[in-house]
Amino acid sequence: MRLTTLSLVLLLILTVSCNKADPDPVAEKNVVMLGAILDLSGDYSEEGLAGKAAIEMSVDNLNKRYASVGSPVRFTCTYADTHLDTVLTLNAARDMYKQGIRLLVAGPNNSAGLKSIQSFINQNQMLAVTCFSSTPSLAVEGDYIYRLITDDNLQGQALVTMMKYDSIAALIPIWREGAYGAGLYQTVKQKFQDQGGTVLDGISYNPDAANFQELIQQVAPQVSNAIATYGSARVAVILITYQEASELLKAASTVDDLSLVKWYGCDANVQKASITSDSAAGRFARSTRFLAPIMGIGTAGELPATAKNLSELIFTKTGLHPDAYALTSYDAVQIYGLSYDLIRSGDAPSLKTAVPIICESYDYLGVSRKLNAAGDLATANYIFWTVVEASGNLGWDSYATYMADQNNILIRLGK
Repeated sequence: MRLTTLSLVLLLILTVSCNKADPDPVAEKNVVMLGAILDLSGDYSEEGLAGKAAIEMSVDNLNKRYASVGSPVRFTCTYADTHLDTVLTLNAARDMYKQGIRLLVAGPNNSAGLKSIQSFINQNQMLAVTCFSSTPSLAVEGDYIYRLITDDNLQGQALVTMMKYDSIAALIPIWREGAYGAGLYQTVKQKFQDQGGTVLDGISYNPDAANFQELIQQVAPQVSNAIATYGSARVAVILITYQEASELLKAASTVDDLSLVKWYGCDANVQKASITSDSAAGRFARSTRFLAPIMGIGTAGELPATAKNLSELIFTKTGLHPDAYALTSYDAVQIYGLSYDLIRSGDAPSLKTAVPIICESYDYLGVSRKLNAAGDLATANYIFWTVVEASGNLGWDSYATYMADQNNILIRLGK
């Protein structure tokens, strides 16, 4: 694996296990225990399973590196499946704490889950280096949570900039209730209105009690009225959902007017097989040029070699195409390893100080992991993905890049 100059220096100083006494009496000497709280069977399981595969590969490579320099230090990871349930998420954090685990990696897979363990983590000085939560409300300076992705203020700006590029005047939102859905909805709504657009009422839903066909029937009149006022080319629907996006798109395919307008999604929809594997959902997404953005690694059509190789390995292992957040799970483990190298300790409060130092120059996958004052990724481009058809098969392809430093859209050549 490629290492930065700082990483090479750190590798040279790594010789033996930590000289500092481990304050955790449960942990084995020379074993650094990680815990990954993920959704492995629920509404975000594609993300969780791809992230788990990335963690497993990263832990294996990290341990090979320690073995290659004769160090007895080894990293292990314990996994918990929480189905995005906040009660199960908090119970998982408590169970891991009892097992002596003080370091959480990658998960939880949603902001509501991270919020549910926020107080427990801070009170018990557990450290979380996460890859999936993006709600702005969790951007807290000085806490025990680091997020290796940008918060949704930037995703919201990317979406609204694309809508402006598309000359959208009226937007109908459909959003999942909860910290993530409500947070991103409010961000998009405010930014779209600030640029002079109109946001209709749309509809929110509880994923545990939603009838998606009924939801679409309730939204359809709003779309029809907007078409009558603005014209179909200037009207759009946005989905802020998890894997249930496929059910909503499938339901929408049965209503004529809904195919006349553009559809947008969110980062949780990107590269999801649940959309392309359903013929009705996938073909509707393709016909309406469904666009969904996610924090970028590289730019549209140009994935760095390290990220491309890791993506292919994860696909071979899981059959899933990992998005940028799942790939970031690999980095989270490596950042823990390099932080351990720096201080020669697995002590969470000490690692809390080391992680931002390592992130300052870490860029293995081709995206800077430099953190801001709140401990979140400072900035990144966003890549828009869309559903395409090749040889009769539906799949995903990158469409455009939101260039954060310029606040503009760069359409991929040939699109």
